[in-house]
Amino acid sequence: MGQGGGTPPPDDVESSAIRAAAERGSILRYDDGAALGARLEQEAAGARRIWSALPGGHYDVGTLRSSWDEDVALIRAGRGGPVIYQADSVRRPEVLRYLTEFAAAGAQVRVAVRVPHRIILFDRRTVAVAVAPDTLEPPYLVSTEPAVVHSFFQQFVTMWRSAQRVGTGPEDLLAESTVREILDIMAAGVTDEVAAKQLGLSTRTIRRRMAAVMTMLGARSRFEAGVKAVRSGWL
Repeated sequence: MGQGGGTPPPDDVESSAIRAAAERGSILRYDDGAALGARLEQEAAGARRIWSALPGGHYDVGTLRSSWDEDVALIRAGRGGPVIYQADSVRRPEVLRYLTEFAAAGAQVRVAVRVPHRIILFDRRTVAVAVAPDTLEPPYLVSTEPAVVHSFFQQFVTMWRSAQRVGTGPEDLLAESTVREILDIMAAGVTDEVAAKQLGLSTRTIRRRMAAVMTMLGARSRFEAGVKAVRSGWL
């Protein structure tokens, strides 16, 4: 028997519920990955700008690159927003290489010491947050409540302001080539002033880049940075 009585199909029922929730402001929990994915796709399709923060973890570069065309298309359309990665997730050379290329394609990428939860913000009207820290997996809370969205947006802004910029521009602090230059300087044992002269940079820039590399590696000294660079595959 066909559907009658004006009852919409299940997908339309869910979409109607989401729209109604968005209008009055709500928090919905998604335990199922498929349902979460459908909701995030719906939000992304209508968003003019998307902000994203990713916690620490071992990210597969192949997985990151699998959405390259879509991600770059969003950037070129002016819809790709800032992205923050936790420092320990970008310590491997292949991950920072990917992020360097992503930044070269126009992405705004920074690396923060700590990103507690996975956060996705859509136009500052909807926020999706992983319930558990340090994971990308469900369950997630998706909220359109203005106070909740604003709170997580401010958290994002705070992380962004203190995070290190990825890219190869003069003000950028992290890139695959930059990390290798800094590690070479550390290994050579030259002073910051000598290193700055060799690279044609200011002493301030050299020190800022050294601090960024040490933060990325989770090191408190240049010696420890060398040890951790070996463990991470840089040397």
